[in-house]
Amino acid sequence: MKRTLVLTASIGGGHNATSHAIKEYSENFRKDYQVEIVDILEYIRPVLSKIVGKGYEINAKTFPEVYGWLYDLNNSMDGRLTKNNLGLFYSKLRELVETFNPEYVICVHPVSISNIIKTRKKYGYHYKVIVLVTDYDYHSSWVDEEADAFIVASGYMKFRLMDDGIPEHKINVTGIPTSLGIKQITAKNEARKTLELKDITTILAMGGSFGAGKLKKLMDEIGKSDLNVQTVFIAGKNKRTKRVLEKHMKEYDKNFRVLGYTDQVSLYMDASDFLITKPGGLTISEALIKNIPIIINNPIPGQEEENAIYLLNKGIAVRLNKDSEISALLKDLIHDPARVNNIKEMQKHYSKPNATEDLFRVLDGIGN
Repeated sequence: MKRTLVLTASIGGGHNATSHAIKEYSENFRKDYQVEIVDILEYIRPVLSKIVGKGYEINAKTFPEVYGWLYDLNNSMDGRLTKNNLGLFYSKLRELVETFNPEYVICVHPVSISNIIKTRKKYGYHYKVIVLVTDYDYHSSWVDEEADAFIVASGYMKFRLMDDGIPEHKINVTGIPTSLGIKQITAKNEARKTLELKDITTILAMGGSFGAGKLKKLMDEIGKSDLNVQTVFIAGKNKRTKRVLEKHMKEYDKNFRVLGYTDQVSLYMDASDFLITKPGGLTISEALIKNIPIIINNPIPGQEEENAIYLLNKGIAVRLNKDSEISALLKDLIHDPARVNNIKEMQKHYSKPNATEDLFRVLDGIGN
């Protein structure tokens, strides 16, 4: 049994979802691995996890420019604000390692990388450290030359890491792990029937795990338009956004549906023709596998803005620059099937549906 520790942090939803995808796959297909997920901040100090997680949420929703400034500042300092912030807690990290005794440590958030590497060196441990970047570009805090392997989502990231001094043999372009359910594709008409949706052009609008995507303004613009579409709004865990949308939708005679957190995102993607979303790394990976054209909306400055640049450079998404332009943008896409087909073909080319399986193959190789 190969003991594997996945270190995450509850900062946004993608890191935890990726962690659970790894554990889910091991329990179903790789039972020679025992995977344990630990929220590193929660383990060290529960109050620290709450403060950091809430701070990220507030900045992302209310002060995105401040978050972007801090992101760029940390990046310009080689990630030192992230890399060195757990130095007072090496005894807790040692306790974690002694308790689980891992053969592999997979870091899906940069806060743990350098600290778990320093713990290995300080106490003479021999576990392998795997850095799994959960976006389509990376911040300098993800980079530590003493990591044993890097898992990235694109060839562009591989070449950037090589430029930053990481040997090519350490870099694996295998993608961001997603849940097993994402790979299960349901025919569009069947998905709509199951979800009791009309069989017309369907838009899925998502605001991230806490619903931070100005969905009300989007509802206004679609509501005022002459678009003959149905739109599903997913507010995530933001209960206030869900209540506001549910009240607001009554002002329009449109085919609107509002949801909060749901475990049926995979099926809603199958039922939809277009996805309007903030470009979080996991959401992008899921959309590419589902082959649903992406309309980028309200990226957070920092990693989401970098994800947006990647998507646009590869021709696998379009960007909504102003909410008021959504009607024209959707009409343009609906009446330009050649463009949509091109986007879908490029998505197929760059998707990584076997990312979780390939991750375990990387682990197998490191262990030999």
